[in-house]
Amino acid sequence: MTKYFLRSLIDWLFRRRSIGLRLTRIGAGLFVVALVGLSVGVTIPTKDGPFIFSWDSSGGAAVLTWAVFLVATALILIGLVLIARDVRLENRKKVIVIEARGLRDWAGEPLENAISPAVKGRRDAFTVDVRQRIVDGQIVSPDRALESLSGLPDDIARRLSGVDRSDVTFALGGLAPVPLLFLLGVIVDDEHKTILMDWDRKSQMWRALDDEDDGKRFAITGMSEVCKTDSRAVLAVSASYDVLDADIRLVEPSAPIIRLDLADRSTESHWSEKKQQALGQQFLDTIMGLARDGISEVSLFLAAPASLSIRLGTLYDKRNLPKLLVNQYENADPVKFPWAVVMPVAGRCRPELLQR
Repeated sequence: MTKYFLRSLIDWLFRRRSIGLRLTRIGAGLFVVALVGLSVGVTIPTKDGPFIFSWDSSGGAAVLTWAVFLVATALILIGLVLIARDVRLENRKKVIVIEARGLRDWAGEPLENAISPAVKGRRDAFTVDVRQRIVDGQIVSPDRALESLSGLPDDIARRLSGVDRSDVTFALGGLAPVPLLFLLGVIVDDEHKTILMDWDRKSQMWRALDDEDDGKRFAITGMSEVCKTDSRAVLAVSASYDVLDADIRLVEPSAPIIRLDLADRSTESHWSEKKQQALGQQFLDTIMGLARDGISEVSLFLAAPASLSIRLGTLYDKRNLPKLLVNQYENADPVKFPWAVVMPVAGRCRPELLQR
């Protein structure tokens, strides 16, 4: 609670100031100065007779005082008009906050509370909760979990009804299985302004992606292994933990493997917006390269933080890129990747579950 209060205080201190409010405050200050310079007379009846207080200025000082009074009045009126305009604009704008919850030990603050006040617009928040499908940290009913996301497109469409696209901002975050986070990104896509946030396990709070870019990028290997006769390929993305070829081969015994391995990767190497944008572009370029090589289906094995998983989903073109499966890793399962979600891309209208 203390950390959230301090962060909120910082956001308030460095928030974007209203021009209308500034003008109103300046005008009010000048108005007080003008009142001091004007002729003032006050009579207060008392039992000992009237108490008279008077103040008078004349000559050139009076002209200056009235000029200040008029300027102050104009500033106040203009400021009030601008404040009213800002209120109308903010009421027109909308921030749709979607939080995915999929861990048994989740006890943090809602994502909605962590959105900076600098992001203008009415908050419209809701949660996609799949925790009831989890036993001891493992999803035992992925089909039921997938149902939790099945109505999301209709829900988003309802919330967007009557709102201009330019007035909508999405704020996304969550802790859930990678295929579901990627699917959330696909559903929202990148046609709207989107803010991604992630849960900092060390400080136990939501964080913006506000670190400096360390310049580390994916090393891309395996593209030369794709043959003209191949129509299916594996894409292994190691952005946090390692995705091992040996585990992949348990479910994908023959497809060529293309790897994207982040240099010096860890669970804390993703806190830069600029870096994530660059990694997303590498991912998209790789998928497009596979499509040009004739690949029509990609099986994705992704180890990445939640915010990056969502980002890659938003970047995936629903119409022009290959069919995509996103695999779920379960260390305790003999096949390591017991299920996958077929994304609603390449002509598919709804996601589908593939169980092994």
